[in-house]
Amino acid sequence: MPMLEKQAGKTMIDFDRDTAFSQKMLDVLAMRTKTALHNVANQNVPGFKRSEVRFEDLMREAGPEVSPTEIEPEVVKDTSGEPGQNNVALMEELTILGKTSLLHDVMTRRVGSYFSTLNKAILGR
Repeated sequence: MPMLEKQAGKTMIDFDRDTAFSQKMLDVLAMRTKTALHNVANQNVPGFKRSEVRFEDLMREAGPEVSPTEIEPEVVKDTSGEPGQNNVALMEELTILGKTSLLHDVMTRRVGSYFSTLNKAILGR
C-alpha cells in the first residue's frame, strides 16, 4: 500500500518513498535468502553457527519517526547451543526461505503494479 502524506490539507501518495521502501525490502529479502542458503550449505560443518538477518526488529526499535530506507539490515551470528556444536536446523532454514519467497512475491507484485499504473497514466491506456 503506498505511503500517504498530507500536503496543504490534501492526502497525497508519496510514490518515491513507497518505491524506495519496496527496493529496501527486496534488498533485505535477497540478503535473507543468501544468508539462509549459506546456513543450509553449512548444516553439516562441525561448530558452524548459523547467521540471521535483522531488519524488522531494527525498524521497530527505531520507531515511526525514522524512515525504513535509512535503516541498514544486519547479519548477526546466532551463538546459541553448545560451543563447537552446529546450530543449523534445516526445517527452520527452509521455513525462512519459504516465507522470504512469499514476501518477495508480494513486494515484486507491489512494484510491478505501481509501474503498470504509471505506464497506463503516461500512455493513456
